[in-house]
Amino acid sequence: MTKKVLRRIAAVILTAVIVAGTMLTAFAETSQYVPYESYTYWQDISGEGSKLVYNRPMYETEGVFGASDLGVENFVELIDVCTDPEGNVYLLDAGSGNTAARVVKLDANYKFVNEIASVKKANGEQLVFTGAQDIYAHKDGSLYISDTENKRVIKCDSTGNFIDEYTLPDSPLIPSDFNYRPIKCVADSRGYVYILSEGSYYGALLFAPAESGTAKEFIGFYGANTVVNNILGAIQSVFNRMFPNNEKMKNSKRVLPSAFSDIVIDDADFIYTVTDGVLAGQVKKLNPGAGNNIIESDEVNFADFEVSYTYNDDGSAYSHRLSGLAIDEEEFMYVLDTNYGRVLVYDADCRMITCFGGGVMTGTKVGTFETASAIALKNIKDKQTNENTTQVLVADKMNNTLTVFNCNDYGNLVMKLTRMTIEGDYVESREGWEEVMSLDRNLQVAYTGLARAYLAENMYEEAMQMALEGYDRETYALAYEYYRQQIVDKYFTLAFIIVLLVAAAIIVGVVLYKKKHKNTEEVVAKDTEFKLALRTALHPGLAFEEIKDKGRGSVLIAFAILVVFYITAVLQTLWGGFLFTNFDPGSFNSLWVLVQSMGVVVLWVIANWLVTTLAGGKGKMKEIFIVTCYSLTPIICQRVLFIILSNFLLPAEGTFLTILSTAAMIYTGLILIIGMLRIHDFTMTRFLGTTLLTVLGMAAIVFLMILIGILLQQLGGFVSTVVIELLM
Repeated sequence: MTKKVLRRIAAVILTAVIVAGTMLTAFAETSQYVPYESYTYWQDISGEGSKLVYNRPMYETEGVFGASDLGVENFVELIDVCTDPEGNVYLLDAGSGNTAARVVKLDANYKFVNEIASVKKANGEQLVFTGAQDIYAHKDGSLYISDTENKRVIKCDSTGNFIDEYTLPDSPLIPSDFNYRPIKCVADSRGYVYILSEGSYYGALLFAPAESGTAKEFIGFYGANTVVNNILGAIQSVFNRMFPNNEKMKNSKRVLPSAFSDIVIDDADFIYTVTDGVLAGQVKKLNPGAGNNIIESDEVNFADFEVSYTYNDDGSAYSHRLSGLAIDEEEFMYVLDTNYGRVLVYDADCRMITCFGGGVMTGTKVGTFETASAIALKNIKDKQTNENTTQVLVADKMNNTLTVFNCNDYGNLVMKLTRMTIEGDYVESREGWEEVMSLDRNLQVAYTGLARAYLAENMYEEAMQMALEGYDRETYALAYEYYRQQIVDKYFTLAFIIVLLVAAAIIVGVVLYKKKHKNTEEVVAKDTEFKLALRTALHPGLAFEEIKDKGRGSVLIAFAILVVFYITAVLQTLWGGFLFTNFDPGSFNSLWVLVQSMGVVVLWVIANWLVTTLAGGKGKMKEIFIVTCYSLTPIICQRVLFIILSNFLLPAEGTFLTILSTAAMIYTGLILIIGMLRIHDFTMTRFLGTTLLTVLGMAAIVFLMILIGILLQQLGGFVSTVVIELLM
């Protein structure tokens, strides 16, 4: 082997080592800045709610700042962070019993500016705020410190000079047992101040600004949550009021609305609130006047309940806690789960964009937290694109650090395109959404944005396909309406002719059949069991008389009808129109449909036979089975029609499908009632009584089956343990 060949081999090996090292370095850098999983939730996939889907990270860690990095004394408890329009950052150290609280001001580059350890009054009095929970920077440069332990909100300038304070007002609007402990505070552009008091379910205390010659005025509570009650709870409440007793009064408790956990304000003076401890509608946007929620958030679950729970040492689940909220200039909502350390980003339409952060009390990597305590946003200008981007600031009160997240290029593109879609700039956003789809196909808003772009360019089939892939039924319906109109305009004449020919063929067939079978006795003689099953839907009384009196009816045909009943239930889900079905291929289980269809019928037959046998019913189990299965014919026909029509109708026309389904259920019920009355020879009163007992019997059978299953499982575990012990 020559030296030249050896040199070439060495060069190749060296190149491979350099490339591998570069790849490992890039991977290490990525791991360093994104040590958490980034994901979103897809909505409207199935009737069971949202589905977690992992997506490309949009936020990366810019830096983590502790007291030593800022050149200040160590924090006791870094409880809050906020920013002002100039990009200055304010950190609130709550202090402790022996250490006074302080506000640390940083400039836009996170360099130390000054520190406020107390607020100075004009008379020289120093106001300390140890135990304060919140700091808010107003547009006019003033600061509002929620001095929780001292039951006041202090207003001062950026250097700590006293301006005003907000204590518990002397007002008949304040309940006598009200405990005033301010935890959050914001102020609008007119000077109205909103204060949240710890545990208060009355809403925010609202103060009007001081005008010339008058002092500030407390004008009432603003935007309180309401108690959401269901029908069962309302019925129970009415029943308890009608039939009270000492035990009920002792155990009853007043249901109160949940208290706000955070409050923020946007540039247009709209108030946003977040509420912890509820299952949906945690975030609300309130108008400045009446305090009504003006976004469709009541059915949206803003928490991260799909992710696996973390458990405490005692085995209890470590609960989620939504206690932080921030709003950027484009109305994107950043919700902070302070227990799990995650930031969930939603657009103005309450659709989740992404999630980042984490830690769950063990956050040691960059971008995770021990105990996240507050969130704030800071607008910066991208030097390359000259566009504004948003930094996310999260305070950690256990690690006493401030973590800064930057929105990366991909994230900035998604946020920009999402806003363009909301504002209706569909065509302009198309190219951008196509780029996003090439980078990550797991973002549901991208499918909506691209579908809307195709729709705006009259590309209806492409819009329908994209909306179908993104489970966007609203956009699909819009595109399908135009697409269907095109098809109708193109093929209406041909379709009309085909319908006329089919109708004429049916009429001729019926006439010829009647002429051929004029003799009724001849028709009855040729009446098969299959025809009897079909006649049940048209003449249930006569058909069931033949089943009972003449012993007719086929168990095999009844079972075949039951199988078709199950098959149509499956096909209704799989082949039903996209606009009228909620189908998730990943979670669909045909066995569960089998239990819901055939299982319920078999359970009804067994329970009814057991009950009616004891109640003197004359029907045999075979007859009960045949009558029940024959009665299912209307529902089967309805499902076939649903499969066909749901693929052609629009949501506005879906009322017809609802009426059809209701009519089929009622008709099936009537046929079943006629059949049960005939084969058991019951009166209506006796039938209703045995039907109620049958339903209770079905519940009892299910309970016994579950109990037996649990016992068999325990027995299996016991036997396996014994076998293992013997073998060892």
